[in-house]
Amino acid sequence: MIEEDAKILRDKKVSLKEEKEWLKGLLQRIKKREEVYLLAKFDEEIVGTAAIKLGPHRQNHVGNFGISIIDGYRGIGLGTHIMKEIIKLAKKELKPKPKIIKLTVFPRNKSALALYKKLGFRRVAKIPKQFQYKGKLEDEIVMLLYL
Repeated sequence: MIEEDAKILRDKKVSLKEEKEWLKGLLQRIKKREEVYLLAKFDEEIVGTAAIKLGPHRQNHVGNFGISIIDGYRGIGLGTHIMKEIIKLAKKELKPKPKIIKLTVFPRNKSALALYKKLGFRRVAKIPKQFQYKGKLEDEIVMLLYL
């Protein structure tokens, strides 16, 4: 997704060492029931991921959501399916159970905005100039789903 310059937060590839550290931390958070994570695969290729990670301390009732679908697998219902499944998994596995799912999105990502709205997320804020994308500062849209 880095190579296609997708509308995601990460903008640079990570090293294998960084990837291994991230995976180690993810597995620890899953074991502690602080995060849930799904992979979507097609013919042994990872085509999408989704995660919900509980916030720290007084925000542990908020699950921070992220999703990535590679080009060629968008617009076919995969995002809808993954989102529904990760929310179900979060309700079942996370401790404490999240009361709110929070996400952020680029305002120009119209397909993602439509998907989130369809699944019941409500736009609660627009924070100016929070992302750098293609040399320009972009706003951040914050959306919430109350469980």
